[in-house]
Amino acid sequence: MQRITRDQLTPVFDRRVPAVARVKSGELFWVETEDSRGGRTRVPEHTTPEYLLAMRKRGYYGNPVTGPIFVEGAEAGDTLAVRILEQKCDTLGYMGYWPFLFHLEDFFDKPATTLCEIRDGKVVFSTDIEIPVRPVIGTIGVAPAMEAVLSGGMGRHCGNVDVQEICAGSIVYLSVFVDGALLCLGDCHAIQSDGEIGSVEMRSEIQLSCELIKGRSPNMSWPRIETEETLVTVAVATPLEEAMRQSLREMIFWIEERTGMSKHEAYMLIGCVGDARPGQAQVSNYSMRCIFPKKYLRQRKTS
Repeated sequence: MQRITRDQLTPVFDRRVPAVARVKSGELFWVETEDSRGGRTRVPEHTTPEYLLAMRKRGYYGNPVTGPIFVEGAEAGDTLAVRILEQKCDTLGYMGYWPFLFHLEDFFDKPATTLCEIRDGKVVFSTDIEIPVRPVIGTIGVAPAMEAVLSGGMGRHCGNVDVQEICAGSIVYLSVFVDGALLCLGDCHAIQSDGEIGSVEMRSEIQLSCELIKGRSPNMSWPRIETEETLVTVAVATPLEEAMRQSLREMIFWIEERTGMSKHEAYMLIGCVGDARPGQAQVSNYSMRCIFPKKYLRQRKTS
């Protein structure tokens, strides 16, 4: 089985970056990812405020992603269904913050990073607190049609959306904009809060496959995710409430497509059983998701 290693990184989603690997539709393969700082803060002496400030002053690209991966047969106008089959956690993670995030400068005058052990399926937060892991892929996406987008950014190609449902057992539906799709992924978390208030950043290994769907729904404008129990739509915008509106619109379209319901019925049903939750709300642009339980989907009537 093909393995794409974490030394094959890029800081950008860009159609001009040469592919590091090729996969066929339906082929199983492994991807190794680096942590969100490119492995720069994995030893205690690199977690001091002085080191962190110097690292930021020098400049570095956060959230490097492994790839691009060329999916054979993918063409602009198609849909890529990325099936996430398994995600392994590293044994070392880190938690940290920059004071300007969430405007907490009155609380903290220096950046902080704390290394933590990940063992037996738990994050060792402290000597008396261990938290079960809930691994997610923070950044995943394809190459946009024209522009180049930093891997820490987001858009209709997906990117750094930090959505908890992008995890093992899920299917991520991405619009294809260029030949080969040029899939990249990285920025994995052992656990993360909604809105990415914080997370345990880590290296990871992910088994996945890419299934090619020729063509695309005319109403699919943003990434979609399907889990065993839910449908999830993701949208990106500033301010956050505009991202929420866009994710709601996308969910109305998706339920209409899946069930034949009218937009009126779909909206009413989402209002009863759906949820809206932030993905990445640290820095603009922001991501929001609309979540709908599949058990309430009406079966499409057939004549």
